[in-house]
Amino acid sequence: MDLSIRRIDWEEWVITIALVPACAYFLLVDFHVGGWAGAPWLLFHSLDLIVHEAGHFFFRFFGETMMIAGGSLLQILLPAIVAWSALSWGSRGGFQLGMFWLGQSLVDVSVYASDAYARQLPLIGGLSSDHHDWYNLLAPIGWLEHAEAVGFAFVIAALAVWIVGLSAPKWTA
Repeated sequence: MDLSIRRIDWEEWVITIALVPACAYFLLVDFHVGGWAGAPWLLFHSLDLIVHEAGHFFFRFFGETMMIAGGSLLQILLPAIVAWSALSWGSRGGFQLGMFWLGQSLVDVSVYASDAYARQLPLIGGLSSDHHDWYNLLAPIGWLEHAEAVGFAFVIAALAVWIVGLSAPKWTA
């Protein structure tokens, strides 16, 4: 019976160690709506915004509801595809980075979804609050009063995604 303690190969965990504070940063900072939130936030939010707006374009061919949902949908799908692709190529680090981006994007969407009732977030191009995606998704189905719960569900999903991504060295070869 081998009672020796398995030596931890810290090199496997470097990306995890680096991403833990990054996950905490985005979880905390993305709820700061009232001004400058730092360069990392601006970089990722700008990337998310480009992908989000592209989603409206690509999904417009599937009807108005899908066009409205398409922004947030592509914002979530693209990082998921990146993570899945990296995993299928055997790149644990790429998978972890893709999962980090997916979690960050889910937190970003959570802020937008949570704002559906109040509609206080500024919209791109100075659009009026009548163009708020999540307002237009939740109001017709009577879920507007549950906007914060919908946003919280995205946060829970982000935490689950980050746990899977951060624990990748434990379950991948």
